[in-house]
This record gives sequence, structure tokens and C-alpha cells, in this order.
Amino acid sequence: MNFQSSLFREVSLEAIREIFAGVLHEDSIREARLLDGGMFNTTYFVIYGQEGKERQAVLRLGPVNRERLMGFEENLMRAEEYVYDLCQEIGIPCSNVLACDTSRQLIDRDFMIVEYIPSVVMSNAPLTREQQDSLYFRLGEYLRQFHGVTGQSFGFVSRLLEGKAFSKWSDALAFEVEDMSGKLERAGGASPEEGEAIRRPFYEERNRKLLDEIQTPHLLHTDLWAGNVLLDRDTLEVKAIIDSDRAMFGDPDFEFSSPWMNIPPMEAGYGLEPPETWSWQRKRRKLLYRSVYLLLEAYVGIGEYNNPQLYRERKEQLMETLAKLEFL
Repeated sequence: MNFQSSLFREVSLEAIREIFAGVLHEDSIREARLLDGGMFNTTYFVIYGQEGKERQAVLRLGPVNRERLMGFEENLMRAEEYVYDLCQEIGIPCSNVLACDTSRQLIDRDFMIVEYIPSVVMSNAPLTREQQDSLYFRLGEYLRQFHGVTGQSFGFVSRLLEGKAFSKWSDALAFEVEDMSGKLERAGGASPEEGEAIRRPFYEERNRKLLDEIQTPHLLHTDLWAGNVLLDRDTLEVKAIIDSDRAMFGDPDFEFSSPWMNIPPMEAGYGLEPPETWSWQRKRRKLLYRSVYLLLEAYVGIGEYNNPQLYRERKEQLMETLAKLEFL
């Protein structure tokens, strides 16, 4: 399963029974099966209820060793619940939350229970190239809807729900880079000099001015890939977009700056302008955004998932990206 991750830990059937009894008043657990997949949460497929009236759900338990988390990761389940409510309002298919508990009274972990959606994960579906491209085009259309939601402040939804809001886009990014780079240093993944080199661009006046040209906070998913898309098993149409917990309010270009978002059919569905037509200001912002993603994944590799290869690759790419800023 996911035993490599420092954040993953199984729980007993009795603990699952206590959770369902405590929040759904259902103590009859017919089946609880550990699901493969994510490295952050520990996830179970659960059948519960009296015989003849069984229901199916997915239980997601938050990470252990929470001292390893980045700051924005400390309130992710509440953020996910909030974003699902928004998705339902604007017609984007998503999970239906049955319970979300961050009190840590029933169990010393945050947890969420959602209705089970009979489906196949897009990354596991037997898709032809044509089907895959069509689905990515549709996901681009959904992203356009997603970005149509605007807010009053910049920053991760998880931060905003805890009262940490930013009136400037530059402040929101600098705050996260400060947190992530500090975590990377303390995990032994960067020297103090490297940490300073990572932070410096986000405090330079010319970059802050560029970032603050972004005046409207748009809702961004930031983690939309095939592993977070559920498809109908028969029609292979999108049934749900899930794992919206890392959503934030910011510049839509931030969405398309991650290492895994260079997907032409999705860009076409979204209506994204070809990069060769972008202004130098927009290209420079994209380099800054890309460095945030690479910094995040470098820390995840060494600090959370025990994945040295991910850490090494992302750190090397991060330093290369920062160097490119000197020539643009």
C-alpha cells in the first residue's frame, strides 16, 4: 500500500466502527477495506448499515506525524468540504460529504466520510488516446468554471478558513515560500544559503510588482490530474472531480504552472492562450509559480513521503527554474 509515506497509518476495525457510530450513528460495519492510492491520507472503502439497508462510503483519515506538514496542509479537510460546496453550486461534479470532523475527539486524526461513487479512477481507466484527449478537454472546461469563482482575498482555502487572508497575491506566495523553504532546510534538504536563494525572488520589488498586477483572486484547484478524476465505468464520462483540498484563490496561470499540467487538450478545453503569445511579464510570473510547485514537491519528497528521488529531481528543477529568472 502506502507504507513508504511518513503520513500514512492504518487503524483498527474497532476505530472505524467508533467513527461511524460517533458521527453517523451507524455501528454496523459490514466491510472496511484499505484503498490504495494517496500518500497523504489513509483511505478505506466501508460498507455499513443493517442487512438489506447497507450503504457504501469512503473514509479518509488525515495524516499522522503532523509536525511534518506544511502550514497550509493543517486544515485540508475543512478546505475540501468548503470547495465541494462551491462545486455543487456551480455544477461541477464532486463528492458528497457525509461528515467532516477535525475535533480529534473520536480519534486523534482529522477525518472525512464521503458517499462512495461507483467509478473508475481516470488514471486506471482503459482509455484510447481519443477518449483521453476528450476527457482532458472536458476537464479544461471544468477548470474554466472553477476559475470563474472569485473571492475577496488571496491564499490557500485552508489558510483563509483559519483567518489567514492576504490582500496581495505577492504576500500570499511569499508567506508559503517562507514556510516551505524553512521546512526544507529543517529536513536537511537545503542549506541556509539555498533557502535564502529560494526565498529571495519572492521579496524582490520587481517580482512583487509583477505578482500584484493580479488583482482578482480566482478559485484554483491546483491538483487536477487523472488520479483525482472519477469516471463512469460504462460511459467513461466524468462523475466527480475529487481531492480539492489544496485549492487556493489566486492567478489562473498558477494552475497551469505545475510540472504535470502541460496537457494540450486540457489547455484547449480551457481556452488557454498559446504560451508563445504570452507577455514577458506573464512568462516571468509562470517561472515564479513553477518554483513554488517544485519547492513544495521537493519538501514532500524528503519531509513527508520518504521519496529521495522525488526530492532530488524537484530540487534540481527548482534551482534551474530560479536561475532562469535571472535571464528573463
